[in-house]
Amino acid sequence: MSQQTWQRITHIAIWMVFLSFPLMVTVLVGPPKPASLILRPPDGIKPPISILISFNALLAVFYFVNYYILIPRLLTQRRRLWYGLSIAGCFVVLLLFIYTSINITYPNRPPDAGIHPAYVASSLFFMLMWAASSGVRLNFEYQTAEKRRKDSENARLESELGQLRTQLNPHFLFNTLNGIYTLTLAKNDAAPQALLRLSNLLRYVMADTNTDKVPLAQDLEHLRNFIELHQMRLTDKTPVTFTINGDPAPHRIAPLLLLPFVENAFKHGGSTREYSPINVNIDILPHRLTFECRNFIRQWQEAAAPGISTQYTGIGLENTRRRLDLLYPDQYEWQLRNDGETYTVQLTIPL
Repeated sequence: MSQQTWQRITHIAIWMVFLSFPLMVTVLVGPPKPASLILRPPDGIKPPISILISFNALLAVFYFVNYYILIPRLLTQRRRLWYGLSIAGCFVVLLLFIYTSINITYPNRPPDAGIHPAYVASSLFFMLMWAASSGVRLNFEYQTAEKRRKDSENARLESELGQLRTQLNPHFLFNTLNGIYTLTLAKNDAAPQALLRLSNLLRYVMADTNTDKVPLAQDLEHLRNFIELHQMRLTDKTPVTFTINGDPAPHRIAPLLLLPFVENAFKHGGSTREYSPINVNIDILPHRLTFECRNFIRQWQEAAAPGISTQYTGIGLENTRRRLDLLYPDQYEWQLRNDGETYTVQLTIPL
């Protein structure tokens, strides 16, 4: 339902309730006694229906003036003093109308007759109309401001995510080309096949990931191709285990979200000289995905002290953490462990 439609329905509902007040009072307490009529005219005077219609019309004018003019142009613009003076002026106009109506209806009313009940009733109705129009308008202003804030936040997030993706693609390309360069230096016959795999990977990275979410199965297939590409330049010293538990078909995920972890595992854990297995395990549940990547620390490489995961630094993983903060605020879990022999990253995200 659009905001304009909602406003119209609200206005109609408020005025239906207001105009039904006399009927509800009659049903609840019975018909009014002649002596209690607020604007009961003496003989020879027109029935008070014209005055009641004028009174309701005056309240309607005040209702919409407050709704469409006073609140948006004064109150929401922090011109509170002028708003208060305007409301007071409208109230004075209403009291003058009641004063004139009483003098017309009761031309012989003694000056010391006291405050006429019409002043009390009209003041009450004025306050009700002011509260109704102000409540509805302020709620509308809040909803509009909230929508504007969310639209602005979404635009900012989309812009930032776009910048992160543009940083991620060159980072991925650099690491992959570095691996193929290693193959060509070793004159490995797998280099042509590696270039073909790289072509397929680039097609996915450059063309298929320009959306917020991609099919999870497609992204995992890309991850598998990436692993096979890098295995070409390694020996049996670096066996890779890639396990997927669960059905990825019904789910979608932010593209290339898991790739930087595997990139770092190959970069810091792959070896041609010592046994350095890499284990990648993905568990898919109906509403959650758990990713775990473990690689051994190369002994010839200067390793961090146990408990400090210096492996997980750099542009790729900095971008990944920022993307997680934007995509899953307070909804993901990221644990890094270094026991002196292995690095382990475990990530849990909602699906």
